[in-house]
Amino acid sequence: MKSNFNEAEESPGFMLWQVTTTWQKAMRTALEPFDLTHPQFVLLFSAKWLNERNDHAGITQVQLAQHVKIDVNVTSQVLRTLEKKGYIQRSPHPTDSRANVISVTASGDEIASRAVQAVEERDRAFFSVLGDEVGDLNRLLQILIKG
Repeated sequence: MKSNFNEAEESPGFMLWQVTTTWQKAMRTALEPFDLTHPQFVLLFSAKWLNERNDHAGITQVQLAQHVKIDVNVTSQVLRTLEKKGYIQRSPHPTDSRANVISVTASGDEIASRAVQAVEERDRAFFSVLGDEVGDLNRLLQILIKG
């Protein structure tokens, strides 16, 4: 079977994969001092952010998974690790027996606040080669996310 592309650089999927793996390496380096994986950071910071926007009323695992666009089962596994680290608490939802409410502990809030600075600094450095075209990249990525 032959590829439709004469050069690897003609394949947007392959190029996206290369950019993603390079960016993920940068994220691993940024998060290493905090002993967080990138999925742990994304879920922890997103839980913090969503709770702050919701007046700390709590969010469910499903809401969190939908926000970050990952599988609910993966979310549950990562949250279990964050709970063991003492960064989040899961408690039964007051009205939905199937749901858990996620809240961020004081230590989770502190580590998320420090880690986001390192992540955003690394992001700025990584994407700085695009200059003013970063906005165009974000616009195109939004199109892909919305499908």
